[in-house]
Amino acid sequence: MAITTDKTKAKAREALLEMAKAWEKEPGKIQHAIEAYERVIGIDPESKEAEKAREALLEIAKRFEKEGKKYSAYYLYQKIGYGKEGMSKRAV
Repeated sequence: MAITTDKTKAKAREALLEMAKAWEKEPGKIQHAIEAYERVIGIDPESKEAEKAREALLEIAKRFEKEGKKYSAYYLYQKIGYGKEGMSKRAV
């Protein structure tokens, strides 16, 4: 039973990751992408899909910063642990 649950959760993470990637490419859907990436991380923060979601959120944060959306960038940096304290805790 646990194996089935793990496989189901893995498939859910993969599906959310794919949806997030698709939304990221759609004009006006970036917030949907961010929320989907956050859900992937929430399901299992230690999974390979969660790591991919964190990487995607980091890229979005960098893009926001370049676009002058400092608050949105800051929010994402904090969310993925790249804040003032987070920078020293995570490898860049």
